[in-house]
This record gives sequence, C-alpha cells and structure tokens, in this order.
Amino acid sequence: MLLKALIIEDDPMVSSINQKYLNKIDRVECIGSARNGQEAMELIVELAPDVILLDIYMPSMNGLELLREIRRQFIEVDVILITAADHPQIIEESMRLGIVDYIIKPFDFERFRSALETLKKRHLLFRQHTNLNQQLLDSIYLKADKKHVSDNETEVPKGIDPITLQMIRDSLANSGQPLSAQDIADQLSLSRITTRKYLEFLCEIDELMLELKYSTKGRPTKLYVYNEKL
Repeated sequence: MLLKALIIEDDPMVSSINQKYLNKIDRVECIGSARNGQEAMELIVELAPDVILLDIYMPSMNGLELLREIRRQFIEVDVILITAADHPQIIEESMRLGIVDYIIKPFDFERFRSALETLKKRHLLFRQHTNLNQQLLDSIYLKADKKHVSDNETEVPKGIDPITLQMIRDSLANSGQPLSAQDIADQLSLSRITTRKYLEFLCEIDELMLELKYSTKGRPTKLYVYNEKL
C-alpha cells in the first residue's frame, strides 16, 4: 500500500523539508505541492491524495478555510496540520474538522515520521477484511499501552508494533491454511523481512508453529500455522 501525500505550504523552505522527510519514509510518495488554498483545491481534485500536509497561515485561503471547504465538499482525504499556529481555538476547531494529527513548528523528523507511520497503519488496518477490536482501535486513537497485546499479556519486544502484529495474526487466522512470510507480506503490503520478524516472535511465544515444505530444488519453504495446542 502506497500513501500519496500532498504538501500545502506557502514557505518554500518548509515545503522542501516536508518533501525530503516524506522521501525518507517507506511506502509514502509526495505527489505534489501547493502554496495556497485555492491552488490546493485544484490539486486535491486532480490528484486525489490520501493525506494532505497542511499549513494554517497562507494567502488567499488559509488552512482552516481550506479544511472547511474540503469537509463541505465531502472529499475523502486525511489531513495532518503542520503549522506554527498554537492557539487553543485553532487547534480545537481543526480537530472538530477531523484532522488526524497536529504538528507545531518547529518540528523534527521523528515527530513527522510518527504521524505518517501511524496513518499508514490506520489505512492498512481499515482495509483488512476483518472486524476490529477495541485494543486495535485504542492503539491508534488513544496511544494505549503497547506492552500487552495478547490475551496472555505477553510482553512485546522493542520494534514490534501491536497493530501490525494483530494484522498478521488475523491474516493467518482467516487463511485456514499454513502461509509463508511472502504470502503474508504480499497480502498486507509489508516487506518480507518485517513480516518474518513478527512471525518469528509469534513462534517464540508458541502462538505459531513452523512447518517446512520441501521441493525437489532449493531450500525448503517455511510455512506458519497457529499452534492448535494453545
């Protein structure tokens, strides 16, 4: 899954920084930029971005006015505000208009990356053909405690994300048959290396079992299946 991002920022330097940051994040593509709200509306209709990185203080049509217009037209797009505006009324109104994150300038790459990674996970989660549970929703909306992600409260090591972990669990549960790391990676739009890391963790806690499928040539294929003894 590729996340298409549109930058709306009147400061060329900040716009350039945003674009460089986007280029450093896997599976995110900058598809264009605009310097004011009127120009942005044309690009939004033309390019259909998944997410807009939006400033507040712009000429012609400011960020809040643009956000109101986007909602008035029922355009389906996520909005992350990146702005120097720190007044509570502005922040409150923007939240009522449905932004997914609010970043106050100046900001660093890690805060920027966190906003995009969270949005990527949300998009991926909502595109799975399974029902969601409260734990998954809390991990997105409430930044819930991520130390306990399973019914047996197994502690998760650093680098294991509970949302991704649950999606891999669901993928195996819904398949009804053993799957390889590549099968799951293709299904969830993840890298094979990342998928294998999660599968190995699930094997370590005995939630999954590993099966080997031998062929006449090459190495055997590793297949993963739920441990029915649990």
